[in-house]
Amino acid sequence: MKIDKERLRSCHKTSEYENASSKYIFTPLSYALTNILVRTPATPNQITIFWGLLMIVSSALFFFDNYWLNIAGGVGWVIAYALDYCDGDIARYKNLKSKRGMYQDLVNHRVTYPLLMFGIGFGQYFGGRTEFLGIEFDPALYLIFGFLAGISMDIIMDLGDVYNRSYPEKAIDSDEGSAAVEGGNVANKKLFRFIMNINPLTFTNMKILIPVFAILNLMDVFIIFYGIFYPVATFFRYINLYRRIPGVQKS
Repeated sequence: MKIDKERLRSCHKTSEYENASSKYIFTPLSYALTNILVRTPATPNQITIFWGLLMIVSSALFFFDNYWLNIAGGVGWVIAYALDYCDGDIARYKNLKSKRGMYQDLVNHRVTYPLLMFGIGFGQYFGGRTEFLGIEFDPALYLIFGFLAGISMDIIMDLGDVYNRSYPEKAIDSDEGSAAVEGGNVANKKLFRFIMNINPLTFTNMKILIPVFAILNLMDVFIIFYGIFYPVATFFRYINLYRRIPGVQKS
């Protein structure tokens, strides 16, 4: 099958707020995978189901707290997220866009993010350190951090849609995430873009950090960090959007 590479590249959606990890890692990787997959009979929806399953399997590897399995899980997540870019690009290239594919995509993320974080927390509960920065603690805290990080990721994703349902008159582009929420309150857009490029809380940057922390054998630090700061980020996003919604309006 002859592929129009220029048209295939044009099918990839970009944003002015695209993170460095997305621009320099996930986009090139996904384009290489797309170049292969677009020549196969695989449909975009099948690719969506596959990367969702790959995220589930990769997350399950963290439950064992094995050094090499942790690295494999981190690499699996990077590949799976690159495939998340591929399905949409191929759907646009082959004109196979469907609401079913979007539905499956959204379900994938809401299932796999909590599983990822709880898997890491569970693994560290059995094999992680019980002392951090000179402070001893109950390893059951890893379970709590895993739960908090995972549920916070789901809430972060959905708060924009909840806001839009509550205040449709001033709806935001929830697909833009931080650019539409936190970025809406920032006057210096250039500075905001720089901060988002290096912000470890952005989901794309977080996924790149999984194999990095696994290689460094610091998954306990990883889950403590995200178990604390994702709930904080969730609260700030909630407050940010809450303040935009009018209170009681007297007639």
